[in-house]
Amino acid sequence: MTGTNYNRKLLLSTLVAAVGLTGEIPLVLAQGGGVLEEVIVTARKREESLQETPVAVTALNSDALRDAGVRNLAQLNQIAPNIEVSSANGTAPLANIYIRGVGQRNTGPNIDSGVGIYIDEVYVGRPDGALLDIYDIQSVQVLRGPQGTLFGKNTTGGALVFTTNRPTDEFEASLGGRVGNYGRADGNFMANLPLTDTLWTRLAGSTVNSDGYIKNVYDGKKYMNEDRQNVIWQTRYEPQETLTLDLNLNWAQTEQRMRPQKCVPVPGYKGWQAELFNIIAITPSTGRTVDDFCQDAADVGDANTVISDLGGHYKANNKGTSLIANWELSENISLKSISAWRYTKAEQDDELDHTGIPFLHRTQTVQPQGKPRETDQYSQEFQVTGNAVNNRLNYVAGVYWFNEKTKGETTVSFLGPYDPAFAGWLYLNAPSSNLDADNDAVATFAQLEWSWTEQWRTTLGLRYTEETRKLTRNRYQIVPDSLDANGGKVTPLFGSSGLYDREPGFVYNPLFEYSFQDQTRASNSDDATTPMASMQYLINNVEGIDAGTVYLTYSEGFLSGGLSEAPSGDLENFEPEEVTNWELGFKLDLLDSSLRVNGAFYYSDYKNRQLTSLVINPVTNSPAPATVNAAKSTIKGFELETVWFPIEPLQLMFNMTLNDGKIDEFIDNQITLGDASVPPAAGCSRADLTFIQVDSCPNDRSDENLPRLPEQTYFVAAEYTFDTSIGRVLPRIQFSYKSDVDYCFDSASCRSGMWLEGEQKDLSARVTWISTDEKWVGALYGNNLTDEDYIVGGSALVESEGVGGYAAATPTTYGVELQYKF
Repeated sequence: MTGTNYNRKLLLSTLVAAVGLTGEIPLVLAQGGGVLEEVIVTARKREESLQETPVAVTALNSDALRDAGVRNLAQLNQIAPNIEVSSANGTAPLANIYIRGVGQRNTGPNIDSGVGIYIDEVYVGRPDGALLDIYDIQSVQVLRGPQGTLFGKNTTGGALVFTTNRPTDEFEASLGGRVGNYGRADGNFMANLPLTDTLWTRLAGSTVNSDGYIKNVYDGKKYMNEDRQNVIWQTRYEPQETLTLDLNLNWAQTEQRMRPQKCVPVPGYKGWQAELFNIIAITPSTGRTVDDFCQDAADVGDANTVISDLGGHYKANNKGTSLIANWELSENISLKSISAWRYTKAEQDDELDHTGIPFLHRTQTVQPQGKPRETDQYSQEFQVTGNAVNNRLNYVAGVYWFNEKTKGETTVSFLGPYDPAFAGWLYLNAPSSNLDADNDAVATFAQLEWSWTEQWRTTLGLRYTEETRKLTRNRYQIVPDSLDANGGKVTPLFGSSGLYDREPGFVYNPLFEYSFQDQTRASNSDDATTPMASMQYLINNVEGIDAGTVYLTYSEGFLSGGLSEAPSGDLENFEPEEVTNWELGFKLDLLDSSLRVNGAFYYSDYKNRQLTSLVINPVTNSPAPATVNAAKSTIKGFELETVWFPIEPLQLMFNMTLNDGKIDEFIDNQITLGDASVPPAAGCSRADLTFIQVDSCPNDRSDENLPRLPEQTYFVAAEYTFDTSIGRVLPRIQFSYKSDVDYCFDSASCRSGMWLEGEQKDLSARVTWISTDEKWVGALYGNNLTDEDYIVGGSALVESEGVGGYAAATPTTYGVELQYKF
């Protein structure tokens, strides 16, 4: 083998470890070594070479994920450009995913994210349990930009496509484990069994466990622990060469003490809600204010030491099944059917004030009135793929149906009890509401690719989608006389102020009862036609370029509208989110295929971005969440990835992104303390909350940053391969850097700049060992080795609380992994 040929094969075999803007990983080295295989991806719902796909997609196979130390979906943050995966949006470990600055903070059943998650070709509707552990994975594909034609289910930002290893006709099995600091103790297994010549089955599972690294001074416990289990059982049946049936059964469970956040005061700002409850409850009962309690929490320990009286609990159960039938009707036409069901049950507690007092608690477990949310999801998709005209025409077409029903979610919002409160009375504010959602979607789609010449190709696509959403809300109120454990009479004061008078001998009953208050129902329907068009030029026989392609793509995306709970007490419509995107990409192999340079320029124009706000409900004179639309926003950027082999065993990687996103037009409502001596300003409405006045006024938020869109990101990595008498040793070091990521929420938190993280830095290292017979794989790893402290999320309700919470990065972690393959 010549040096040039060896270098080319080494480059192509190890590109699976590269993370690229356009996902160029054209070839991998098979386990036997020395055999080059083409990487096949499904970014366009048909199997094709990744290198020739005019789509911004990163594809990582199992070896690439292992070498980069990716064990969970959230760890894609470090290596994949322009993706933000966070479990720190609030306090629950939900899959809040942003691609190119597009995603969704709200996780309620009445709204969806702009980033779709697909597991073995099945769309995952709810984020509960979707922060996936990565094991027995064939590949992960990150599709950037709107995927409104083929992955059209609410994918204005992009899609994550997970493909597990399917059963094969050869026996194989493995056992693996990982131990590390913070009580890390993980395990996984896999067994692939050929039952007959045409029937094979595969069983894989994992358990993930750790003690947690956030110390809660209030109760002395560790939080952000992990306790997750997953099992996937697959069966493949091939009754004939042209027909394949894949049955997938999966189960997962998550239970943990959630992430309490670090409270931080905001100098110079008074929250209207804090001011109200200081007057009527907190100060009379404790002699202190919300700011005082927040300062206590801010002063204690480091960023991962908190004071939280609620703490938090999260539990999710997921199970599902899918049946995929793939029938080759002829050499040129295939028909696929994807039938699926997924069930999710989840419950959580949310500490929204991040202090040691019961100020703002939201729970589904502490009070018997709370109930978990349960979702049943059904979907059916038919696809036809094929080619014609001597393979010059490739096509994909299909129909899609989706139904999702969520029921039972009953939440209690606690504030109190405080006794004695104002004038010696009892104070307790604990409204309860139940949400049931019923969502339907149907779609048809088609995409054609025509090869004009060996170099020029054109792709045209179109999707029509229609979605209907129904939402039912039931509200409940406290039964006053159930508040006294001794059965005494309790009298509400000042309407729904939360103040109660009670008889002598009163003993608070934490298991008080609720009565039905009212029910509201509403529905809405939206439809959209989303086209795409792409022109591609394949570079051949150009001096200095070994292989390459240039493409220009126009695409549109659609995220259906829905129903918001506020502001009037009715369920009001919010508009669909729509996006148009232009992308100019290039993919180049240079220097005898030892250097790869991939890049993409993009421009996205959004209409009616769906954002979450807070308003006053004039019926109940209380705050209420609302989904609102930012009329116009734009995002433009440049993404670059390079991989270089300066010498045969050394691989160097460099990724970068430059983003410029802004909100061009966004008129929101802002709630502030009102001055009773003067009337409200023009355009404002005033609510009388008995003890204070609050004004709700139009607020122009057009100058704010887009959430979770870094201005710059950089990733560098170096990996060297040593061949020794005991096997291959691959030391690897990698460093990621992100600048100016904004995690603010309301207008006051965004103006404060306190949730704008200037720098996020992570230095990680790993040494992988693969035995000579490739049966043993071991590794030593360390993440965030310099123990950097930076913000990764938060709940900043500054306008109401006058304070906010933030979540900090995971501290230094390290450990050892070992796997044996039978």
